[in-house]
Amino acid sequence: MSNNKLRNLILLAFTLSGFTALVYELVWIRPLQLIFGSTIYAISTILTTFMFGFALGAYTHRDLVEKSKNPALLFAGLELGIGLYGLIALYLFTILPSIYLSLLNIPGFQFLQFLLVFLVIIIPATLFGATWPVIAKTYSTIKNLGGDTGILYSFNSLGAALGSIAAGFLLIPLLGITKTSLFATSLNLLIALIIFIIFRRKNGS
Repeated sequence: MSNNKLRNLILLAFTLSGFTALVYELVWIRPLQLIFGSTIYAISTILTTFMFGFALGAYTHRDLVEKSKNPALLFAGLELGIGLYGLIALYLFTILPSIYLSLLNIPGFQFLQFLLVFLVIIIPATLFGATWPVIAKTYSTIKNLGGDTGILYSFNSLGAALGSIAAGFLLIPLLGITKTSLFATSLNLLIALIIFIIFRRKNGS
């Protein structure tokens, strides 16, 4: 496979990664409504946690990616982690209400309520954030760093926009919450598998 095709593959994978991020955000609003009792608090908590996780993941992996001999495989590993955690989250959201009820009479309940959800969502959010420096190292060239970074940002944002539209108007109405979450999980695992296979073959050739 030529370098141009590999770059296009990476670009497509990053677009789909952005797609899944917004699908997860919308899917997880529903179970969080049961905890907060309000859509506003649920959305605020998800956005806060995802934005914090994006920043944390990008910051903590900035040096790791420079030491990596193959950042593409590191990206595949991150997508694998996101996909696997997507499966775990389905279980976690079923037990959160019972944990939430046990906190009702504790002082500082609202903060504990936020912290409980934050701890559940921060892991995939951080993994999504970590994909940024990794994918930039994989895709961008020194000669065209500004242009490549702009392309990555625009396609990832496009994927996020499409994910939001697809989840809200197509996937959730047709498949429901659980199957939509499994669909996003499947995409993350598929991205990881394809990139892992292709780049392993490329390095082995």
